[in-house]
Amino acid sequence: MAQREPGGRFWEREALSGPLAVLFVLILVFFSAVMVAVAVATYRMSLEGSLNFLRSRAVGIAVNLELALERSGLRRDFFPDLVRSEGAEDLAFLALYDRGGRVVLHSNPNLIGRRVVDPGLVTAFEHQQPVTHQERLGTGEEVFVLDFPLRLQGRAAGPPPPPGGAPLYCLRVVLHPAPARAIVRRATVQVAVIGLSLVVLWVLGSFFLWAWRRNLRLQGRLREQERLAALGRMAAVLAHEIRNPLSTIKGFAQYHMEAGAEGGLRDDLGLIVAEARRLERLTTNLLTYARPARPQPAACDIETCCRELRRGFEGAGDGERLQVECGAGRVVVDREMLQQVVWNLTRNALEAVEGMEDGRVWVRFRRREGELEVEVEDSGPGLAPEVKERLFEPFVTTKARGSGLGLAIVRRLTEAMGGEIRVEDRPGGGARFRVRIPAAGPGEDDEEVGPAFLV
Repeated sequence: MAQREPGGRFWEREALSGPLAVLFVLILVFFSAVMVAVAVATYRMSLEGSLNFLRSRAVGIAVNLELALERSGLRRDFFPDLVRSEGAEDLAFLALYDRGGRVVLHSNPNLIGRRVVDPGLVTAFEHQQPVTHQERLGTGEEVFVLDFPLRLQGRAAGPPPPPGGAPLYCLRVVLHPAPARAIVRRATVQVAVIGLSLVVLWVLGSFFLWAWRRNLRLQGRLREQERLAALGRMAAVLAHEIRNPLSTIKGFAQYHMEAGAEGGLRDDLGLIVAEARRLERLTTNLLTYARPARPQPAACDIETCCRELRRGFEGAGDGERLQVECGAGRVVVDREMLQQVVWNLTRNALEAVEGMEDGRVWVRFRRREGELEVEVEDSGPGLAPEVKERLFEPFVTTKARGSGLGLAIVRRLTEAMGGEIRVEDRPGGGARFRVRIPAAGPGEDDEEVGPAFLV
């Protein structure tokens, strides 16, 4: 039975990370919705509870006053003494009105005898039911008002009642809302605590997701490093076991070609030399990709890099389709890594326009904002979306005879130099690769960039 790959568990976790993250977020959203609903319900219940508290308190006072008034009668000093008594701190004032709106009793004796027109009193007299509302006093304070209709008998009724029964009065009880507001304040604090808890929960949840995915990425990098280490060992074997015999094969084939081989034999020898060179490039790419990239930055001139690139491709017969645009200035980069990055990108671009009559490749060097920017674009057929997604992965290629290591090497070297590479569609067709690399070493000032020119 085949053994399971040791890294299989990691790849399973990597595949499940997306759905698990979505599930985690959904749980957070559900829990947050429940907590918000609880907070809103708590606040509403507190508002209703505060109103019920004021209503119950006012009705209790009114019922007790009705009994007291029937026993003691309409004494002028009854309400003032009651408002000033201990335990009545929440009473703003008390008033008793007759049906005509005249003040019969008041906690402020100076107001007795006045007539008032108040919609709340009219409603209470008409329906003969208690009416509550909130009102703002002249002092600006908002108070709770209960208009409580009542019929007084006994000593409070005075003369014998009319045929219709005992006279109808309206007792107004006005309360300070401070105790009720304390209930609302406590509810507000609870809502604030719930809100703060949700914020903390989301922050911790976001940190957990970030740490979890970061851990998966680190494990992925570790797996990549292990794979590269294995690839490096394999590349070392290739270098020893393949390159040396390959050089011998190529050397003998070239010797016989120079010795005067003719006809089909010469063609066969030429094919042997070409394939040997291709295998040499493959082994070189394997070694480059597997070998740890350690940049050795040094000062170099942008113009010199441009001219060397141009001369290299002119020697290969590709100068007519290539246009190189250089900016002036000096940069501090690893020159060999930079040349290999630009060479690989340019070679790929030239291969993309191969066979096209009007195929062109443009290479531009610029220095801006402390970075060296290199653009390589071509007028070829462009890249399919599914190809773009895996373009920089090793051994991924669209060429029949490609190794799929060229762009993977470009990305490794670019990232080793602290830079980044991006690919996008070129307007009008083709592809555009943009490489940005830090151009100044520690303490190096950004130089003035001169005008661009063609080489």
